Amino acid sequence: MLYAVRNEQGQITSLSALPVENSTVADITDPDVISFLSSNNDTESPQELLEKSDLEVSRIIEDLIDLLISKQTILFTDLPEAAQQKLLTRKLARSAYHVDENDKPVIENSILGDDDTILF
Repeated sequence: MLYAVRNEQGQITSLSALPVENSTVADITDPDVISFLSSNNDTESPQELLEKSDLEVSRIIEDLIDLLISKQTILFTDLPEAAQQKLLTRKLARSAYHVDENDKPVIENSILGDDDTILF
């Protein structure tokens, strides 16, 4: 269930998965809920909101994987080969936006270990 807290004007000020003080049951298809969830306040369908957030969430997951690898909680090689390839491709694509004084790509926080190298 979804719970909404509204201000005196009836506008949603917060949403919660659990009931909180002064909250009422809300529906994800309610235009007020959609407006509250929309970052630019345009009315979007729940499907459009999900698709829009997929890109943002995938970057969060990518950063989380980098963090787990850097803390040696997991090894890059523990991931399935397909996942390794996708992560490397994205890492290399993002590194193209950062170049050093010799126009060489700079990879920050590489998911590769110190013993690994990338040929450019």
